[in-house]
Order: sequence, then C-alpha cells, then structure tokens
Amino acid sequence: MKEYVITIQNKPYHVVIKKLGTDTALVEVDGREFEVGIERKIRRHLQPLEVKPVAKGTPFPETEVPSVPPAGQNDAVVSPLPGLIIQVLVKEGDSVRTGQTVVKMEAMKMENEIKANKTGRVERVFVKEGDSVLENVPLVKIGD
Repeated sequence: MKEYVITIQNKPYHVVIKKLGTDTALVEVDGREFEVGIERKIRRHLQPLEVKPVAKGTPFPETEVPSVPPAGQNDAVVSPLPGLIIQVLVKEGDSVRTGQTVVKMEAMKMENEIKANKTGRVERVFVKEGDSVLENVPLVKIGD
C-alpha cells in the first residue's frame, strides 16, 4: 500500500493506493474507496525477436546506419542521450520551425521532447516508434 497527499486546487487529499492493476487501481481518497482507470502515457509496442540460426559464412544484410553530420552542418536533429523513441511527430515533406517538437523519446525514465534545430522541410526521418537509439544518433534530417 502506498500513501500520498495530493493537492488539487489548493486542497490536500489523503490518497491510499490499495490495489494496483495494469489498467485499474483501487484507491482510497479521504476514507472513500474508488476504482479508477489508469491510462499509460508511454506505450511500448515491443515485439519478440525471432532468432533463426544461419549457416556459417552467411553475410549480414546491408543496413543503413545514419551518421552524425560533419561539424558546421546542423541539418540533422540528433538524440541528446540514449533512449527509446515513443513518438515521431513529423514525416518526410513536413515543414518545421526552430523549436518545434519533432520526436518524443524516453530516456532515463523521463519523456523528452526533441526539437527542430532549424526551420525547414523534413527531408528524412531515420527512426520510428519503438526504436532504441544511442546518443548523437540522427533522428530527423531537416533541409532548407
């Protein structure tokens, strides 16, 4: 059982979480019990990996790994730290402005809004929801 004091419109409420499920909870608020629904903000659509044995000497398929642009070319929005992509808010061809949120990612158990570093048109989106990324990996390329 977890207990909290929650303030709503400057009024404190004593809240006890009695039972916590995946989408509901039994809570007591100032002595009255309620069954409440829980909406998870971060949805992870992780699929199990399918692992197949391959014959020795089988070449790996070619995959494109985006690289960080050279210094002075700030057309790529890069991940500030390792994390999980939870939402891509733009698509190729969209117009964006400096400071506009283009990607939301979870890093260090917090949701982070990744913003466009310049005004322009989205030329390329390198990630999709559910991707894990490392620090300094390009997420979106913005052209003029």
